[in-house]
Amino acid sequence: MFAMRVSAWKGGRSDLYGIRVGAPNRDRYFHRGWSEIEVEIDGRVHRFKITPGFWNKCPEFRDRGTPTIRNWLVANGLVPWKKGSPPKFTLEPVAGKRFRLRR
Repeated sequence: MFAMRVSAWKGGRSDLYGIRVGAPNRDRYFHRGWSEIEVEIDGRVHRFKITPGFWNKCPEFRDRGTPTIRNWLVANGLVPWKKGSPPKFTLEPVAGKRFRLRR
């Protein structure tokens, strides 16, 4: 199965982190009817809400409530990164609205 190339994302002045999938991947692998997705990270499944902005100019899923993505990035020594050079990853569609994130 095809794996998307995605990148880390950080929200402005906040500690909000996410994974930017980009518009082409969003349009190909995500469905507008989904309110959330499941993402396997290091063998554990996490749920992420899909915001209305995801379908506009913000094609990323983000940490909300628990800092899952931030903690994963920190644990892997990927924070901070040089401006304009976020770390890149693969995001594999697994089944339905489940994906697998890999370094």
